[in-house]
Amino acid sequence: MEHPEERYYKLNRFLLSVNGLSPYQNVWNARLIRLFITVILVSALFTEASTTLTSEVNQELLVAIIPEILPTLVVTINLYLRHGNIDKYKKLFDYMWRDWALQKTKDEIKIMHDYAETTRLVMLLFTLQMWIIVVVYIVWIFTPEILDVISPLNESRPRIESFKLEFFIDKDRYIYFTRFYICFVAIIIITIFLSNFSIVLTFTQHVCGMCKLLGYRAEHLFCVIENTAGCNLIRGTKIGCRDTAVFVRLHCNVIQFISLIEACHRVPFLCELIGILFNVSMTLIQILTIAGNIERAITSISSTTMILTYSFISNYMGQRITDMSSNMCEKVYNCAWYNVAVSEQKSVLFIIRRRFPPLVLTANKFYTMSLQNFGMILQTVISYCMFFRQI
Repeated sequence: MEHPEERYYKLNRFLLSVNGLSPYQNVWNARLIRLFITVILVSALFTEASTTLTSEVNQELLVAIIPEILPTLVVTINLYLRHGNIDKYKKLFDYMWRDWALQKTKDEIKIMHDYAETTRLVMLLFTLQMWIIVVVYIVWIFTPEILDVISPLNESRPRIESFKLEFFIDKDRYIYFTRFYICFVAIIIITIFLSNFSIVLTFTQHVCGMCKLLGYRAEHLFCVIENTAGCNLIRGTKIGCRDTAVFVRLHCNVIQFISLIEACHRVPFLCELIGILFNVSMTLIQILTIAGNIERAITSISSTTMILTYSFISNYMGQRITDMSSNMCEKVYNCAWYNVAVSEQKSVLFIIRRRFPPLVLTANKFYTMSLQNFGMILQTVISYCMFFRQI
């Protein structure tokens, strides 16, 4: 994976490596990392579910623990779903490096670099946002302990209980163990969350960049040859045929690339969609029924914001792919394809015909990633929230 353009994807590679999902990582290192993460996540699921053994199971308890269990469960499932697609990720990265290695004009090189730079900046800002939330949360739950050291009172300040967890130990005696454990689990979940986001953003942005590049090539693909000297005409025809063949091949590569992305993400996207619907519905119920519990309110609002931000960006990137492929089709249609030989016209018309239905990214053919459907998710979440409140 040593390529000049890798500087745009260093953060993505780091996030994949720390979760054992990098296709260029040592196999045994990746296995050990995934084993360690699995042990932590399974133990977290156990402590979250064990609350039902020591507390009365009622609607209030279920509304409190389901938003805690679902993110951990979805993250664990997605970790292994994405692990099963590591070979496909390697193919996708190989496609990317081949696209970067193509012979391009200065304007085309600028297009590729602009989209890669956008990927790097968005990933950096989103990672920074997530880690700021995590750091603020860690400082917040340790606030009573910090204040007891800085400004001690006759009695210890009340401990912040942001999650319902059952460790089967004396929480007051092992307060620091439970605190550090919660922080550690939160860091692991956020890291996996960011690695999943980085994969989606990197590949979808690359598709958008290639669609933009193909649209640019379509505008400059066919030009009228002013010099009609025989040798120049023959040379111009050869260049035109070669450029058309390259254009058609690139178009086929983009189709294969998006198909491979969907093959990798159709089940993870579906799991995330189901998790988002139930998790956000439950957290909204928490927000509406907490009745002055500030700790629960902060936790619920933070988790809802992160989940909806991730869902919005995923749907936005799906919408971008659809829009960019439609724009590329329009540019191909408006180019001077009617000035070339019939054999070349057939290739261009084939592309136009293939792109009339634009490229789409779906969750197992069940849900199309788009801004319109993101609005539908919000409506469904509110409907579920109202339904669960009435139960």
